[in-house]
Amino acid sequence: MLVKDNIWIFLPAYNEATVVRDVIKDLKSCGYKNIVVVDDGSTDDTRKFTEEAGARVLHLCINRGVGAATRAAILFAKRKGVKFMVLMDADGQHYPSEIEKLINELQKQKADIVIGSRFLEQKSKMPFSRIIYNRIANMFTYFGKSTVTDSQSGFRLLNKVAIDNLELELDAYGICTEMVWKANTKKLNLVETPIKVLYTKYSQSKGQNLMRGVQTAYRLIKNRLYEH
Repeated sequence: MLVKDNIWIFLPAYNEATVVRDVIKDLKSCGYKNIVVVDDGSTDDTRKFTEEAGARVLHLCINRGVGAATRAAILFAKRKGVKFMVLMDADGQHYPSEIEKLINELQKQKADIVIGSRFLEQKSKMPFSRIIYNRIANMFTYFGKSTVTDSQSGFRLLNKVAIDNLELELDAYGICTEMVWKANTKKLNLVETPIKVLYTKYSQSKGQNLMRGVQTAYRLIKNRLYEH
């Protein structure tokens, strides 16, 4: 049985000052104490409001992308000896109460990584552009011989085996697919569990767009070919 004191929550964040306090508050209300915001070179008050809300800040001097923030989170977890880490978006689209689903699935499946999938059960109305992007991204993930329904989900739980063995390289959004590829290469047990998400005008303004999607695809192909 996992205790919440052993679970660390990491929130990669770039200019999330308008929502980060509420996200931290919601996490604390669910009983999570170890909360780290990875401030990816924000130019607003993300860092200030995070500290005021009582969470730890890992501050990156320049904005490098969600991949760099994720890699910083994993490196911190390795050095800290963290047993379980949750990655979730800082824009408020994920429900902290659903971390329990990831925990339950990890225990049930004896998994190393659990990805919260928005597609296993269609509970939230995902914008059409996001659906198209995710389908394309899933195709690239299949290229790595891994079949997941939601390769771009930012809501993930990793155990210590995954934390200690994943060596990721990408700075931008391609990190989501890269993690799946590397997990497959390392023969880690990766599973999914259904989640719901909250889409607001604010959260929809974040994340991928078509141009970023094209850039991500290019980096993924380049990275994959370089590996071979």
